[in-house]
Amino acid sequence: MLMFSTFVTAGTMYYVLGFQSEYNEMTWMACILFGAIVSATDPVAVVSLLKELGVSVKISTLIEGESLLNDGTALVLFIVLQKMASGEEKTPGEIASMFCQMSIGGPLLGLLFGIVMSFILKRIHNEPILESNLTVCMPYILFYIAEHPKVHVSGILALVAMGLHMTNRGRTRISTESEEAIHSIWHYIGFCAETLIFLITGIVLGGTFAVVEPIWIA
Repeated sequence: MLMFSTFVTAGTMYYVLGFQSEYNEMTWMACILFGAIVSATDPVAVVSLLKELGVSVKISTLIEGESLLNDGTALVLFIVLQKMASGEEKTPGEIASMFCQMSIGGPLLGLLFGIVMSFILKRIHNEPILESNLTVCMPYILFYIAEHPKVHVSGILALVAMGLHMTNRGRTRISTESEEAIHSIWHYIGFCAETLIFLITGIVLGGTFAVVEPIWIA
């Protein structure tokens, strides 16, 4: 559905809204890139509403996981299309291979890291500091390895796979004494990350409109 939405958005821009006219010099590939960017979903408002209504945590987790998978798929699609737009000559087989490597290799690597982290958590039982540090450091290590040029898989999809594994099976390896501390730490990290994202978005959009508005007036 995300890929379908990407191409529908690109087709609407190119053929319906006239972005291929002499006044708008956006190419078909540029329209597809824009479609890949805007097709990713944002579940923040939906998840907040579900929490207020007291809906099951499992449903919220499924919605957040689906959104993250959409974000990862959109990023993979954008990277592949960007390489094509930059002039790299690749056959359809090479393009499909690159997409499969990033979209399938990422979750497999994340699942492997999730299993490893579950095993380590089991060995350091009743150590709140060590368990908290492990849950914070392991995702960064995973993302660095996944995005390394020699590995070249999707770091976002790898993190999603590891997170889903920890939610389903790995959380049972966390000791009762550490569970509350880890939950508080990740709740704070999530709050800071969401706040920072919206803050940066506001600054970027504010700076863009500040530059564009004088041009419109002129």
